[in-house]
Amino acid sequence: MTPARPPAAPRFLPDADFLRLKALLIRRTGHFYYEDKDDLLWERVRRRLRVLSLPGAAAYLDRLQDPALGEAEWTALEAEITIGETFFFRYAEQFAALRQTILPQLLERNRATRRLRIWSAGCANGSEPYSLAILLHELLGDALPDWRITILGTDLNEASLAAAREAVFSPWSLRSLPAELRERDFTAEGRGWRLRPRHRAMVRFQRHNLLDLLEPGAALEMNEFDLILCRNVLIYFHPETVPQLVRALAERLVPGGWLLLGHAEPQPGFARFLRPVSLPGTAAWHREAEDLPVLPEPSWPQPEPSLPEPSASPEPSDRPSLPDPTWPAPRAPGAESAWPATGAPYPRRPLPRPPA
Repeated sequence: MTPARPPAAPRFLPDADFLRLKALLIRRTGHFYYEDKDDLLWERVRRRLRVLSLPGAAAYLDRLQDPALGEAEWTALEAEITIGETFFFRYAEQFAALRQTILPQLLERNRATRRLRIWSAGCANGSEPYSLAILLHELLGDALPDWRITILGTDLNEASLAAAREAVFSPWSLRSLPAELRERDFTAEGRGWRLRPRHRAMVRFQRHNLLDLLEPGAALEMNEFDLILCRNVLIYFHPETVPQLVRALAERLVPGGWLLLGHAEPQPGFARFLRPVSLPGTAAWHREAEDLPVLPEPSWPQPEPSLPEPSASPEPSDRPSLPDPTWPAPRAPGAESAWPATGAPYPRRPLPRPPA
């Protein structure tokens, strides 16, 4: 006789207080990702309820609206709902494009001013902007002190930014690095590895919500970037908001600047204000025009606190499934290394324009 299966755990049924909380959260953060993921959002909220010893969504709404305690709790909730898993030199093909095409072209173009501005939006624990710092040390070598290089890392999650500033990383975050590069660019500290000061000094971090780019009077210092990386961030936003955000990012590029997105994020409409560039395994866009067209305002409604029908569909993964990178990028037998040896100057030859 086949033993009876235990009854399935009941699905979470959202009440009016939870739906009000969800609507407030989406309106504040723009994370439309959670519009149809009540179970996942409730699990994140429950973590905060346990920390605060609160009985449910109604009490939590009161906490978020408390004049003295609410803002700090919003920061804690935003940290819970963001996904900060990343590692150094994530997506090898994109870093190969940066190393072989994008950064050499920018360095050649900016040779007269010796100025370079880079923004890593949604930087999580800082692995991406610090990877760029290591890469620029490789490319510029002894010429690096002659350049004014700004690398800005921004994120909504204050806890991630604090970890980024600390710059101590687990072996998991360094899993794509061979031992010789890990020991060259990091020092052992406890069970982790601290990034060397020469790389940390190149990067600064600040809290930022991409939705702020759509507000009048957005931060003036966040402008005139040669390169913006905004990878696996746009997946959180409403589809009608995404073109607005990409156009806002394009506005903050200098003519000739580059934008890199996540593999699953490009839309055909981006070609109205940016030129897609074909590079292996890389979602790359190039700004060429001085003036960008104005897009209509998104028309999507604010989420209403109505009770959704229960859904039996499985929970999709948070991120697109992509293979782990290899390091260094493979090359044909007998070919020269695409990466100069440590201390070698950046290429002096003129570089071609990006492919059409």
